[in-house]
Amino acid sequence: MAIDPSDYHIITYRSSEQPERWSWEIHRKSKPLGVKMTGNGYHSDAAAQFAGKRELAEFLADLSKEEKRK
Repeated sequence: MAIDPSDYHIITYRSSEQPERWSWEIHRKSKPLGVKMTGNGYHSDAAAQFAGKRELAEFLADLSKEEKRK
């Protein structure tokens, strides 16, 4: 089964804590992932997006490697 990178995306959201912090979370469009993949504590939405996109790229690369092993 080939991995479709467009099936995965990140969302960012703001916490209600003070000082305000931002988080990212990886989601899959076709069905839930089954595990929660998040990062938090970022000072801005842009920082959370940058970190989330980097983590998503790493996740997809690792997932692709696993698929090739099968």
